[in-house]
Amino acid sequence: MRKLLLLISLCFLTLQAKAQGVSLTGYVKDMQGVYYLENAIHLSNGNSLQWTTYNQLNNRVNIDWEITEPFHINVGLRNRIFFGKMLGSIPEYIDLFEKDKGFLDLSINLIEGNKWFLNSSLDRLYIDYTIGKCQLKAGRQRINWGIDLIWNPNDLFNAFSYIDFDYQERSGSDAILFTWYTSDNSSLDIACKVDHNKESTIAARYLFNIKDYDIQFIAGKYMKDLAAGMGWSGNIGPLSFRGEGTVFTPYNNDNTDSSGTSAAFTFSFDYTTKSSLYLQTAFLFNSGGTRKQTTGISLLDPDRNLDAKHLSLGKYEIFGQISYPVNPVLTLGISGMYNPSDNSCYIGPSLTLSLGDNFDFMLDSQLLIGNEGSEYGTYGKTFAGFGRVKWSF
Repeated sequence: MRKLLLLISLCFLTLQAKAQGVSLTGYVKDMQGVYYLENAIHLSNGNSLQWTTYNQLNNRVNIDWEITEPFHINVGLRNRIFFGKMLGSIPEYIDLFEKDKGFLDLSINLIEGNKWFLNSSLDRLYIDYTIGKCQLKAGRQRINWGIDLIWNPNDLFNAFSYIDFDYQERSGSDAILFTWYTSDNSSLDIACKVDHNKESTIAARYLFNIKDYDIQFIAGKYMKDLAAGMGWSGNIGPLSFRGEGTVFTPYNNDNTDSSGTSAAFTFSFDYTTKSSLYLQTAFLFNSGGTRKQTTGISLLDPDRNLDAKHLSLGKYEIFGQISYPVNPVLTLGISGMYNPSDNSCYIGPSLTLSLGDNFDFMLDSQLLIGNEGSEYGTYGKTFAGFGRVKWSF
C-alpha cells in the first residue's frame, strides 16, 4: 500500500502537466511551534520534558482532473517535513503520522532522520460522477454533515477538533456517497464508510429549506450504535442561529464499548456588527462526558480520536470568540472554551496579517489552563505559541 501511495502521487502530479482539464491548487507554509508545560512530562527514556520546539514545512497539492464534464478525479496530497527538539525528546511522536485512520493506509514517513522526518499522505482520492440530479463520489473524501461551526454531533463521518487550527481541509473517509438533488433546495444523501478497524458507518441525510431555515435529519448505523439526529441553520433577527444533536443507541447487547443510550447536542449564535466586529458563542452538552476528569487533552495530540459521539471529555462545554479586522490586512481575534464542571479552559488569541497576493502571516497562541487532571489542565498549565507564513497558489 505504501508503494501504491507513492505511485498514485507521482502519476497524478505528472498528469497535471500533460492532461487537458486538470486544475492544480495548493500552498506552501512554514510554521514554528513552541511549548511550555507547567508540570514536566516524564518520558519513556527516563528524561523529563518541560519545554520544547518544532518546525513544520507543509506543502499541499489539490488536483481536479475533469476527464469528461460529468466525471472528475480529485486528489489531495500533503507533504510535511517536521524537525526540532520535540522529535528528539519524544521519538514515538514520529509514529503518530503513519497511523492512517482510513480503511486504506495512505500515509507514510518517506524519510526519517535524527530529529526530523518527511511524511506524505493522501487525504483526498476519489472519483466524482454526476448525471442529471444524481451525484456519486467513491474513495477517500470529506463527508461533512455538520452544520455548527465548533462542534458537530451530526458529523458521523469526519469529526474534527477546533484546537487543530492548522488543518483547514480536515481529514477524509474511505467512503461511498450518493446524493440525489430532489429539488432546488433539498437533497437526499446516502453514505457508507469503513475505517481502519473495519468498523462501518452507514447513514442517510435529508436536507431541505423551510422559511429561510436549512434543516436536516440524519439516521443510520454509527459503528456499534444506531444514530438519529437533526440540525438547523437560520437567523433570529440579526443573529445567525445554528444547532444540531444526535442520539446514539447500542444496537446489540455485545457492544461492550457502550454504557447505553447517549446524546450530544450543540447550538450557537454569531453576529457581525456594522464595524465588522465578529462575535460568536456556542454551547455543547455531551451525555458521555464526565463532570470530573482524571486525564485531559494534550496540545501534542489535539485530535485525541474525536468522533461524533465523543466531542468533548466534559459533559458541558462553553465556547466564545471575538475577531476584528483592524484594517484590510490585519485581523485580531481571541477564542476560548470553558468546562464549568472542573473550571478548566482553553484560550486562543491570534493575529493574521496579509503580506500581499496569496501571502499571509499568522501568530497564534494556545493556553490550556486548569488543575492537573482536568480536561484542559492535563499537565497543569500548558502554553504554546505558533508563527506561520503561507503562500497559496
